[in-house]
Amino acid sequence: MKVSKGLYQHFKGAFYRVLDVAKHSETEEEVVVYQALYGDKGMWVRPLSMFTEAITHDGETRPRFARLDQQTEVLEVAVLDVKPELGNDFEAAFAQAQSIIAGMSGYIFHDLQKCLETVNRYVLLVGWQRLEDHTEGFRGSDEYILWKEQLHHFYDPFPLVEHYQTANLSD
Repeated sequence: MKVSKGLYQHFKGAFYRVLDVAKHSETEEEVVVYQALYGDKGMWVRPLSMFTEAITHDGETRPRFARLDQQTEVLEVAVLDVKPELGNDFEAAFAQAQSIIAGMSGYIFHDLQKCLETVNRYVLLVGWQRLEDHTEGFRGSDEYILWKEQLHHFYDPFPLVEHYQTANLSD
């Protein structure tokens, strides 16, 4: 079975990004190289045969890893300029608020990165299954009001938020 680069969901619910398929240097067995999209975002390898096998869990047979439809994956990119004196407070508030977005319907993953060149600039990347999961589902929810209360006072100017259809152009 062929495995291509992209997003996959483990049968227990966690999301991963497949980076490539490689060969073991001694046995030439094919292995899948993939990265967790949660926690410390660890890198993993697993034999291709095990990655693609069907398992039975809670009486239901399903793939160990199911590919998510690339045509519906959307990447939200928010450039966050935080008021210079509030950087540490922002990071602490974000650590608390991130569970809000992670609990939303259509959410896949998120990642917050601090800019090296511009002090107190961050980029927030959020993977959504569909654009509407962010623009209508999240932004139209009570959870968004809480998100705004916890985070929006840190920004100056207000963030630029854009959405990108993720496509693996290297496949």
